[in-house]
Amino acid sequence: MSREEKEKAAERPEDMDREAPETDALQQPEATPEETAPEEVCGAPEAVDFQAVIADLEERNRELMSALAAARADFFNYRKRIERDRQRERIMAGEEKAMEFLPVLDNLDRALAAESAADGKSILQGVTMVRRQFLSVLERMGVERIPTVGEPFSPDVHEAVAAEETDDPEKNGIVTEEIQPGYRTGERVLRPAKVKVASCARQETE
Repeated sequence: MSREEKEKAAERPEDMDREAPETDALQQPEATPEETAPEEVCGAPEAVDFQAVIADLEERNRELMSALAAARADFFNYRKRIERDRQRERIMAGEEKAMEFLPVLDNLDRALAAESAADGKSILQGVTMVRRQFLSVLERMGVERIPTVGEPFSPDVHEAVAAEETDDPEKNGIVTEEIQPGYRTGERVLRPAKVKVASCARQETE
């Protein structure tokens, strides 16, 4: 081996030792404090004041409970006021109806206070007038008498309390007598009429 080759061989290990750290430095760069600082800040949890949150929720709960209690009180007072108004209306309606019947009562009192010398015919006329006046008041109130005699029996407005046999099939189920009158207001029956109904008893013979 010549002298030049020996010198080159002696220089190679040193060159490799010098270049090795540079290669490692390129492959694994060291993290600087400036680069790691943002990661630590982003990953840190924010501090929460739980006592303040709880206090805020408790305050809201108190406000809601107070509003609920006020709403209940208002609703209760509203129901009481509505009930008082309805009761007042019923009383006023009853008073108005009573006022309409007072003249009828006055005429009935006059008929009963007639002198004993008065004949029966005049007393009967007076009572008839009172009855007519009474029915007139009922009509103004929307109360009408239920038709009975000659009408087909209807369980909606009639109550059959007796039966009358008939040989005429056409009269079967027809009201023949009114035992007690019935009254209604529009479609509402105040009291059904008690009636006697014809029943065909004829049977066909073979």
